[in-house]
Parts: sequence; C-alpha cells; structure tokens
Amino acid sequence: MTRYLLDTNIISNAVKPQPSASLIEWMACQRDEDLFIASLTIAEIRRGILELPSGKRRDALEAWFAGNDGPQSLFAGRVLSFDDRAGLIWARLMAEDKTTGRPRSSLDMILAAVAEANDCMMVTDNERDFRGFQTFNPLRHEAEEGKH
Repeated sequence: MTRYLLDTNIISNAVKPQPSASLIEWMACQRDEDLFIASLTIAEIRRGILELPSGKRRDALEAWFAGNDGPQSLFAGRVLSFDDRAGLIWARLMAEDKTTGRPRSSLDMILAAVAEANDCMMVTDNERDFRGFQTFNPLRHEAEEGKH
C-alpha cells in the first residue's frame, strides 16, 4: 500500500466551500490509515487563520480548525513530525540544492524530508515545488483517481 503525505495546499483545497471534485473523489478512495499530514501543515494552516482579519470567515475557520473536522482531530495519530531522521534528510536536500544552484523553499523541503523519512508520496498541486520527488496531483489526474 502507498502512504501519502498531504501538502498544505491539498488540505486547504479540501476545506474550501467548493473543493476540487477530483480531490474529494480521490480522497474518498483512500484508506484513512494511508493519509498523513505533517506537523508543519498544522502550523501553516494555523498561521493562515491567524493572519486573516477578524470576521465571519476567520471565525468559521477557527471553529473548523478546533473542531472534529479540523486537521488535528481528523488526522489524529497520523501527524508526522519533523524529527531527527527528517532533519538529516532536510540537511542533505538543502545542501544539494545549494550546490546545484537551484534553491527550493525550506518549508517545502521540510515536507519533502518528512515524506521521505516516513516512506510517503507527496500529494500536492504544486509538483514543481517538489521536483525530483515522487508526487501525485489528484487535481490533475482525474482519470487515474481510482487507481491510487
């Protein structure tokens, strides 16, 4: 079975008022125990909510985040940390990027390192950010949804 690490943009899309139909269909075909998020994703989502101005949208997102459908509840037991193993992978990735002159986002490489350390495929709609890694974009692969 394939294990998947969901990028923050995948979680954000899934909770939109009108999420991608192909994403929702793909997620419905997966076993919960094969879907993971990183602790960084929780932090990125929380930061995004905190940066919103006060109002109905922020209040609704605050309630979602803290509720049973929020990421910490929904992925309880399936939140992967940036641990020492992932840290060593991250250091290698960042050093490789520097020597090739093609730097990438430190945050994206934290997610890539967590995915590699936990034998997960990255699920993202920004494959370019994870060049050189095994990725899957359920927003682009509608015809393949049932296969993954």
